[in-house]
Amino acid sequence: EMASALARALAVVDMTKASKQDVEMLQKLVVEFHDELEALGVRVDDIEGKVNLLDSRLGGWKISGELRLDIRNDSINSANNGKPDGQMTFNRARLRFDRWFGDPENPMHFVGLFDGNGAAWKHYYAEIPFFYDTLLTVGKTPDDYEADYYYGGTFSAPATGGFAGLASTLTDRDIIKFQLEKQFGMGRILGYVAHENTPINGQSFEVDGAGRWSSKSGVASIAQTDAVAGSAWELFLMGKFQFNEQFGFDLGFQGFFGDNAHPADANLSTTTPISLKFNDLYTIFAGLRFNFNENIAFKGVYYHQKNEVDEYLAQPATGAWHDALDLDDPNHWALMLSVNQDVLKFTSVWLEYGQYKQGFVSPHGLGSIFSVLDGTTLGGWSKMLPWDMKYFRIGLGQEWNEKWATHVFYYSYDPDWAAGSNNGKASEWGLGVRYKYNPNVTFGLNFIQADSGVDGADKDNVVRFRTQVTF
Repeated sequence: EMASALARALAVVDMTKASKQDVEMLQKLVVEFHDELEALGVRVDDIEGKVNLLDSRLGGWKISGELRLDIRNDSINSANNGKPDGQMTFNRARLRFDRWFGDPENPMHFVGLFDGNGAAWKHYYAEIPFFYDTLLTVGKTPDDYEADYYYGGTFSAPATGGFAGLASTLTDRDIIKFQLEKQFGMGRILGYVAHENTPINGQSFEVDGAGRWSSKSGVASIAQTDAVAGSAWELFLMGKFQFNEQFGFDLGFQGFFGDNAHPADANLSTTTPISLKFNDLYTIFAGLRFNFNENIAFKGVYYHQKNEVDEYLAQPATGAWHDALDLDDPNHWALMLSVNQDVLKFTSVWLEYGQYKQGFVSPHGLGSIFSVLDGTTLGGWSKMLPWDMKYFRIGLGQEWNEKWATHVFYYSYDPDWAAGSNNGKASEWGLGVRYKYNPNVTFGLNFIQADSGVDGADKDNVVRFRTQVTF
């Protein structure tokens, strides 16, 4: 009976909130009732692992890390690419520091992630249990709240597409913020406030007293793309609701409240659309998740934006600011079907179809294919699509055993190019194999080919061999 009660307690204990005294008692009980727990079908090794994990948290700092060494050869034909053909680089060299502190019954959690590549802190934040069972997070965090809606997010596959991978539309950014989150039985709600003043095109810019861009490093001329990026307050609100095992719904809002900055008067141009000033950017979005069963899911997401951007255009005699009408009310939507490997036995499947309307802005980009398309970058942190575009993506992943896995993917993009253009569809495809040497060391060999669709541009090819070490 005591073993049965212990098993029930171990099943529900919150391993992030137990005190050191609780841990010590659990350790003693697990040892004393080892045989009885085994007879009840309770995996004692798993329990001991959880208890030891909690004990290590309460005992001090926990340090982990990751190394990714890439050997790659690039055959890049895009004129705007300055990378060498061959290179050996640390794609990732990181140390993570975790520390649980404060009240043992309800501890706070500090995380610091040091990036050796940039010799800087990539993440540094504290999670603080707050009023009314909320969680307050302050610092620079890596949160991704749209992971359900893109290939490589929550979808289980041995590899997630291109080298850079696909990303979410609005989040999945490392920003300094003040966030409050509340969990409840049907899901969670959260919101954060942030302010970004991002270095643009390698230069650090600030807004002068007249509300115009000026350069801290002596660069006087500021282009269209720089003016739009600007500094802005960001407000983000989201609710994630899971009504039952099958049906889930997400609803959110993101607003960037800009400072109306623009290039210095001497740099304004009446050539459309060279000079822009950024006021505000609002996005509302909704996502639907329907799980047919634990292995097959259908999803859909819709984003609607309101861009308040002005452009400097010629009037009959002099220039003046006007609404950038071609940026009004863009939207983006996508439908997805994910199938885990347990269904087809030999492969998992991700199918996605979506559309963008001209002028849609993503704070960090629209996917890896856009690294070879011209005219998409809007400053150091955002990208705007200059045309309407349809696209589809297919991803297949195969887990052959505990050691070996393979993947293949194909993405096709059909932009509505400018009239008279001879450009065609853009595409990206790739394949790869992964070998897990041991729990800490993995090797991967990948090939990727991207075609920007630009008339006269050759295809870009990359071969990469990656060694990944975690500890």
